[in-house]
Amino acid sequence: MEYALFRVLPDDRPGGLYNITDIPVSLRYGDGTFGVDGTVALASFQMGTFNESQQAFLHVDHQVVDTTGPGLGLEDFGIHGLLGLSFDFATASPINRAVMARYGENATWGSSVLRNIFSQEGRNESNFIALDLSRTDDLEDTDGGSFSIGEYAEPWKAVAQAPKLYQYPQGGNRWTTLLEGITVGGSPLNISSLVRGAPEDQLVALLDTGVPYTDIPSSVRNDLYSRIPGAVTFIWPQGPSGRVWMLPCNTTTIVEFTFG
Repeated sequence: MEYALFRVLPDDRPGGLYNITDIPVSLRYGDGTFGVDGTVALASFQMGTFNESQQAFLHVDHQVVDTTGPGLGLEDFGIHGLLGLSFDFATASPINRAVMARYGENATWGSSVLRNIFSQEGRNESNFIALDLSRTDDLEDTDGGSFSIGEYAEPWKAVAQAPKLYQYPQGGNRWTTLLEGITVGGSPLNISSLVRGAPEDQLVALLDTGVPYTDIPSSVRNDLYSRIPGAVTFIWPQGPSGRVWMLPCNTTTIVEFTFG
């Protein structure tokens, strides 16, 4: 998850609500082939009870998401902005890096939303975020869920006393931790990480709220799906690997991932 805020503004936006600089920034996601370009701007920001009088964000003037098709932009998917939630590093935000590159390391006005919130007086030890992802039945839009800063949603208050999952490798810039095991129908899979230096028989898992799918080593994928009753493979020339798995709609299997 990037640590930056960008906003795609309509052409008929009212003037005087923000100030645009001449500092260019390019944000790229995934494999780097899609993202947004623009210039740094400043505006007041409010989310819930949090307020920031001068918040830096990326004023987008060019955007591409679907590079394999007609070159669709974010607005074609109903997305008008993005709030990054990466770690609280001064250089984690490309916007902040660009501001410091222009005005020096003491320039703080390019800080991200979370850094500004966490820097407010009276925060104590409540510098954390909480995500509760939810969905309805298959083939329907997401529904419910919550996002909070410095507090837990009522059903998840016990998480505060739960064992913590530590970042691996420590000091990285992504939400990665160790996955200790995967079972299908109660039977464990043989797992081995492709990440150099990772503990034996464990995987390095990236926790990413930005995509609905999972990337796993092909050996783990094949071992997992081969244990599901009725699963078969077939050749899909347009697919990224050429071969994909097809599962019966009436198959029910319990797949469990063990952390910590």
